[in-house]
Amino acid sequence: MGSASDSITPVDQALNAIEQSFRKEASTCPWFRSPKYSVLFAEIETAADQFLSSVASAASGKETDIVDRIRKRRSSLSLSSDITSEVVGVCKQVLAFGAAGLGLSLGFADKILVLNPAVQKAIAIAGIVYLELVLVSLLVLLWYLLQARFRYPFLSFERIGNTWPWFYYASISPEVPREPIQFAPRRLRSAALYAKDIVRFASKVVAETEADELRLEMQQYFLLLSYQGYVHQFSLRLTNLFFYGFTGALLTGLFLTIWAVSI
Repeated sequence: MGSASDSITPVDQALNAIEQSFRKEASTCPWFRSPKYSVLFAEIETAADQFLSSVASAASGKETDIVDRIRKRRSSLSLSSDITSEVVGVCKQVLAFGAAGLGLSLGFADKILVLNPAVQKAIAIAGIVYLELVLVSLLVLLWYLLQARFRYPFLSFERIGNTWPWFYYASISPEVPREPIQFAPRRLRSAALYAKDIVRFASKVVAETEADELRLEMQQYFLLLSYQGYVHQFSLRLTNLFFYGFTGALLTGLFLTIWAVSI
């Protein structure tokens, strides 16, 4: 009979190594010292990187078929959400009309006082409802900006994150100057970094093997799946936030209308 360790697969070993590195953070007492997160990130990446390399090497002779299969599946991924653009667009329009309505209300404030009390109540209720919609729109846009600033987990890794054939993060030096106005020293620095980057990039392209290509395709495919999950979940939560806020504003208007009619 084989021992228990013989039944542990490479997948289990990789998962256990990642879990152990992750649990080191929880075992550190926060009142005295914090864990070295850079070390924990490196340990997690090393475990996953070693497994990916072994899987790609084990597929010797089948790399082309697997790469073609991955590319077909990857091409059907949806990496955007139209509903987010619609919600953000509606919020922008609400704010634009709110600004215009505020200007008109200030200009005609003296005229409102001479109107019928019922009309004044209707205007006041409409103003309160629209004010709530403006606040909801501001909250949605703020949440949208926070989502845009979100740091995806694959940005924390160098070897299992962004793949060098598709993302500049993994191919272009982060020290490249991005200022719109640059003097000669900065332009020279940019030129030197560009030349170094293209040398490294060309070296990777020429040295790439079929196993390397398979590894990159798997990594890229999963990265896009992960990104798709974040995009769709962000869109769902943004839509729910707007829906609940919009519904709350309508209910406020309904209750105020009932109250105004009953008195």
